[in-house]
Parts: sequence; structure tokens; C-alpha cells
Amino acid sequence: MSDLLERLQRLGEVGRTGEGIERPLFSEAEHQARTLLAGWARASGFDVQQDAIGNLFIRRPGAWASPPLQTGSHLDTVKGGGRYDGAYGVVGGLCALEALARRGVEMRHPIERVAWAGEEGSRFPKGCLGSSVYAGLTTRQQALALRGDDGMSFADALRGPSGLLAEVPVRETPRMPCGYVELHIEQGPILERNGLRLGVVTAIAGQRRLRISIGGEAGHAGTVPMAYRRDAFNAAAEIAVELERAARRIGECVATIGMVRVEPNQTNVIPGRAEIRLDVRSVDDERVRRMIDELEQLARAVRERRNVSIELEPLEERAATPLDPALRGAVRTVVEALGHPVFEIPSGAGHDAMCIAKVAPAAMIFVPSIGGASHVGHERTAPEDLQLGVTALAETLVEADRLL
Repeated sequence: MSDLLERLQRLGEVGRTGEGIERPLFSEAEHQARTLLAGWARASGFDVQQDAIGNLFIRRPGAWASPPLQTGSHLDTVKGGGRYDGAYGVVGGLCALEALARRGVEMRHPIERVAWAGEEGSRFPKGCLGSSVYAGLTTRQQALALRGDDGMSFADALRGPSGLLAEVPVRETPRMPCGYVELHIEQGPILERNGLRLGVVTAIAGQRRLRISIGGEAGHAGTVPMAYRRDAFNAAAEIAVELERAARRIGECVATIGMVRVEPNQTNVIPGRAEIRLDVRSVDDERVRRMIDELEQLARAVRERRNVSIELEPLEERAATPLDPALRGAVRTVVEALGHPVFEIPSGAGHDAMCIAKVAPAAMIFVPSIGGASHVGHERTAPEDLQLGVTALAETLVEADRLL
């Protein structure tokens, strides 16, 4: 218990700001977090490697020379993020490997704990980047060509001082897993509101992200009558409000505009340009498609009504990902053995498991988030639930090792 909490506390100080934690991929803080993790793993006698894209692998050998059974998550954060999103699954995975080693549990498959690079997409415009490249969904060249909001390319950041770890060997050939289990905080309120401590994840929501660029006409805030204006921000605001209504009408989907840029961004100047980024999600891909249809119709109507230009640029598209029935069964078996009710829950958040599920059976375990808070500095989970999740993960790895 102490190792788990102490390590999470230590990582929680890396990249801490007044608003929370900021560890974008290949930043000094994120590099420090990977360095800490590699040190802890080596101190426990595990082999540590990385691949050419920045994914970090911690390996416990098995009796068979077989593909590994993996567990993983990420160390990068959103701006102002919390200490448990991603980091809990990484540290919890290491603690699970250590617990199995202390107990002398003989595993048939090698076990790898993975810290995936750039899950959040908070620096480069693609989420689950490291796992997507690993699974062959994104090419390495496509990743290297990405450019972050800070203007730096992925290739330059990877080669920079906060890129790959200098003292860690680089794995040249990807080793696809035979199975994958990810431990994560729920990031929502459902488990807590139902008085539950463990969740068996059924599926991960599909997702579409788009950039919406609006061109109007800048002008003096005091002299241009309302009837003559081509206000880019007001067009963006109308789109935002109407998309919220559409999501409520369609149901079982969510739509979020979390990024807004306005030019020239002056109090006394009518906005001439605006950019917003839309995130739409549902475990039902048809509902996501309907939301995009609504957006396209809305863009045409607003363009004509307000005499502005509107361009829609797709940034990312991921289909809903059902998780493997057999591995979900392994999680259910463990939850029941630990004396807890089995509660099946979909994930509205994206996770690296959705990429690995394309190349191997995958499952996820959730523990509660207090108040449902996540992607915020006050993100919390009860210590006893954190430990229970690690126990459930360790036992699920044992069960999966037997099944696969």
C-alpha cells in the first residue's frame, strides 16, 4: 500500500502547477516521470526497455517464450490534470507485478507493464498516440510529422533532451501482446453513486474530433450596427449551443467544445476569426454519425444566416471499441472472488486499451472517482479503492495467464 501511495504522491509533484498537474508528452516533467518509473522498476529487478516512439516497457519474464500479457496506461496529463488519470494504471501495474513476484507466482506468459506515450493528445493533436503507433493504426512517419500547439514537431521533441530516455535500451521490433488489461480510475460518477468499488468495462466510446474554423469580418465594436456584422465568435457560439441541443436530442452521446480561439481577441473589436474544436463521443457509432450530420447541416445554416465562412477539418476518428468477452469474464471472476458485485460499465473516456484491442484481446478495470472528478487538479480516489484495484489487476493477470 505504501509503495503505491508514495509513488503516486511523488509523481503528483512532477509537473505540478497552481491548477493541477501539467505533463505534456516529451516535456521536462513528463521525461522526469518516465525516469522515476524506470528507476522504480529496475530497483525491483525488472527489465526496462523503450521503443522508438517513446513507449516504456517493464517486463517480468514467464515460463514460456511467448507473446507478453500486458497491462498499461500513461504518464502524460492534460493541462491542469490530476494525479491519478493514467499514472494510477502505470504505478498500479508496477505494484501488481511486484506483488506477483513477492508471492512467487509462476506465470506462463511474460508480463509487461507499459507506459504509453502521449495518450492525452494534450501536446500533439492525436490522442492515444504511442499505443496507436504500436498497434499499427498510425504509422511512425505520420506521428513524426505531427506538430504540437507549441509549434514543435513530434520528431524534434522525440530527438530533444526530454525525448527518449538516454539510459534505456530501445526495442527495435514491436512485440504484440497475447492479451491486455488496463487499470484506470472511472473519471465519472457512476461507481460512486451506486456505492460500488470495482467496475468491469464493457466498451470504450467511439470519438470524432474536428476543428471548426469560422471567418467573419473584424470591425469597430462601437460603430458597426448589429445588422451589418459578420461576427465570427457569435457564429461559433450559435454552433456550440445548437450542438448541445442536438446531443441531448439524440441521446446517449456527448458533445464538447473545449477549445476556443478568437481573433483579434480585443474587447473593442468585433471578432473576425474564430476557431473551436469539437469532441463527440458515444459507445454507439451511429449516434456519433448523427451528431456529425447535425454539425454539417448546422454549419450550412449558420454560414448563410450570418454571412461567414465555415470550414470543418477532421482531426481524429475512432470507432467504438467493445472489449473482449473472455477477458471481461476473467475480470468478473476476480471481482466476485474478491467479494464485490459485478457491475458492467461503458467508458466514455478514450483509453490506450481501444488501440491495443485492435491487435489483442483487451479488458479494463475501473475504480471510483470521488465526485466523478477527472481532468482537474482535485481528482481523487480513496486509498482503499486504489489498493483494491491493484489487487484486482494482479488477480486478473493470473486469471488471464491461465486463459490465454
